[in-house]
Amino acid sequence: MDLIETARKAYSEPFYVKDFSEHGQILHIQFSQFEWSQDILLIGFKKKILLAHLDLIDTIELRIVTEFSHPARCTTLSISPDTSLSTLPNRVIFCVGGNDFKIRIITSDLSESNTCLVIGKHSSYINDTMFDPENNYLASASDDNTVKIWSTDDYKLKSTFNLTSPGMNVCWHRSDDCKLLVAEKIGIIRFYNVDSETPIISIDYSKPLSSVHWAPSDRDLIASLQLGELLIWDLTKPCLPIHNNLLFTENGGNVKFSPQGELIAAVNSLDRTLKIVHVRSQAGKLTASVTLPTNVCWHYRYPLVCIGDDYKLCFWKVSAK
Repeated sequence: MDLIETARKAYSEPFYVKDFSEHGQILHIQFSQFEWSQDILLIGFKKKILLAHLDLIDTIELRIVTEFSHPARCTTLSISPDTSLSTLPNRVIFCVGGNDFKIRIITSDLSESNTCLVIGKHSSYINDTMFDPENNYLASASDDNTVKIWSTDDYKLKSTFNLTSPGMNVCWHRSDDCKLLVAEKIGIIRFYNVDSETPIISIDYSKPLSSVHWAPSDRDLIASLQLGELLIWDLTKPCLPIHNNLLFTENGGNVKFSPQGELIAAVNSLDRTLKIVHVRSQAGKLTASVTLPTNVCWHYRYPLVCIGDDYKLCFWKVSAK
C-alpha cells in the first residue's frame, strides 16, 4: 500500500514549481499561443503583470524578464501574434482586462519604450480576451452580455455581438482566423464570421457553462465544461456531444486542449482539483490536488501544462501515451 501511495503522489506532483509570494497571489496566467513567442508567459496579479520566459534547453527554468504596473486587478490576459523576443528591438504587445471593466493594450521593447493604451470599456467584468492569429482583431467577452470586436489597426471598436447571457470565452482557430467562437454562461456556444458580422452556427446543451476551448490541431473539435461535465463536440455533427464525462462535483472551472489536441486539462477552484484526460478514450492521465488555482494553460509546442496555484506557478509534464 505504501508503494502505491508513493507512486500516486509522485504522479500528481508538479514537475516544476516557482514561488511568487513576493509579488502576491497569482490571478491569471497566459502562455503565448503563437510560434515566435511560444516561450513567453504572462502572470497577472492585483496591481502588476510579470512577463516571464520559459527556458527549456537542459531543464525547465522560468526567468522573469520584466514587470508592468497595472492599475486594476487582472481578470484576463492575451498576447498579440506580433510579439517576438527574437527580433531587435524586442516587441511585446499584450492585452489586459481589469476589474475596472477596462481593456488596456501594453506595448514594450523591453528597454526604453513602454506604452499603455486604454482602448475601451465594458459595463461589467471582462471574462476573456483574445487576438486572432493574423492580428486583425481583438475580441473581448464580458458579464455585460456582449462580445466586442476591436480592430488592431487603430484599436477602435469594429462591432458588438449582443448575447443572451454573460460571455465566458472567445476563441479563434489557427486555420480559420475569420471565424470566432463565443461561449455564453447560459450554455450556448456560438460561431460568428467576424468579417461579415454574421452568425454561422450555435450549440445549446442547456446547462450552465464555465469554459470552452477550440482544439488548436483540429478545427472541428471543441471542449466545454458545463456543471462540472466535460463535453467533447464534433462540429461536423454538432447535435450532441461525442463524449461526456463528469469531472467535477462543483460548477465552474477552466478547460484547455493540449497543443496536439490529444489531451484536455481542466481545473476547478471549488473542487480544488486539476484533471487531465485523453480526448478520445476519456481515460484519466493525471489528477492533482490544488489550493487556489487560476486558469489552465499549455505550452504552444510541448506537453507542459501550467496553472497558478495561490502564490505558486506549477508545471506538469504529461504524455498522451
